[in-house]
Amino acid sequence: MNFRKATRLGGFILSATFFFSCVGAVKEVDPTAYDITPVDRKMEEIPEACKTAYEMAIPRVAIVDFTNNTTFDAAKVLQAQESGSYSEATVGAAGVGVAPGAIGIVYGEATAGDYQSQLEMVTREVNAKLGESVAEGITAQLVEMGGAKVYTRRDLQKVIQEQQFQQSGLTDVNTLVQLGKLAGVKYIITGSVNNVNLKWVSAEYAKKGLSEHLGLVGAIAAAAIETQEGWNLTTDMTIKILDVETGEIVLAKNISGREVLGKTPQLTFDALIGGIKKAAMNAIADAKEDLSKYFKVRGYIIQTRTSPDKKSRYALINVGSKIGIQPGQEFYVYTFQVVVDPFKKTEECDMVKLPVTLEVTNQVQENKAWTVVKGDENQIMRVKIGQLVERKPVKEGIF
Repeated sequence: MNFRKATRLGGFILSATFFFSCVGAVKEVDPTAYDITPVDRKMEEIPEACKTAYEMAIPRVAIVDFTNNTTFDAAKVLQAQESGSYSEATVGAAGVGVAPGAIGIVYGEATAGDYQSQLEMVTREVNAKLGESVAEGITAQLVEMGGAKVYTRRDLQKVIQEQQFQQSGLTDVNTLVQLGKLAGVKYIITGSVNNVNLKWVSAEYAKKGLSEHLGLVGAIAAAAIETQEGWNLTTDMTIKILDVETGEIVLAKNISGREVLGKTPQLTFDALIGGIKKAAMNAIADAKEDLSKYFKVRGYIIQTRTSPDKKSRYALINVGSKIGIQPGQEFYVYTFQVVVDPFKKTEECDMVKLPVTLEVTNQVQENKAWTVVKGDENQIMRVKIGQLVERKPVKEGIF
């Protein structure tokens, strides 16, 4: 459940969205508590035309470094090794700005007080490597999620060197498609880091107003706002998936992630780069559902168990933790029929999604997982050994 409420406080409109999620705990089950009944021995009859649906070909995916369109790249940083003290140094209310592209230590404009020190200046060269870092984050996300064989950056680099590709040319779609064909992959994932925004968030005024005007809900929101006070950094990116076989861009999505850097009155270049990368990783996590639509996990049912009253059923599927299956994930279940084209007179496979869901329990092994069959009492009895299962798009949970 979610609801949105807005109120006016001292000339400002405060608007907040609150999410309440009734996400239950992962189901703990003992499948052996139920005997295998005659209904559990029934098997799906798979028409010849539908057997190709069981080919578990997991696509190979190559991930190319993202293009860095921001001003944060290689830089020379003037670092101060200092002794001295601040006197009454503070960072003030909302609206304090910084210069994210500045070299060295970045100060808020509202920093006040006297500062005396003796400085020993040291110059060092740094490289943000944002494009490489984002690509590694995508790689980690895909490996965790499963459903794809990820082509490592080292393997891809070898192909680039052998074919004398220039890294600077890897933003061109035709070049990427050509590279993908040479590498023998189905998809290429790439994109760009487009913008970085840094601002100071002052929570005190908002917290007071929310508590006074929205009561209990306001108090809950105020507590949440307090954790966001300080420097808030946002990284905006674009992620693309290219189908190597067709050359088509099958996904182009703008994503954004945020990271709170804290209330320190000064930010170093290293702290900013670290914040940018963390915000980028948060954005990638939000793109998990979109990615999982292209890298599906399929398997089939190898055993069922039914309670004596036939109101509860378990199903054992032939996929597990080795390809990213985790407790709480859900699967569709398919049955099949053959349809005949009235004009071509050819037989085609029709996959019919049953009105049930398989929810993965705590019983997950490397190549198997027990699930609870969820649905109408009559529909759950249609689940049989041999039926195809497909993982639903993976969503980032709201807690």
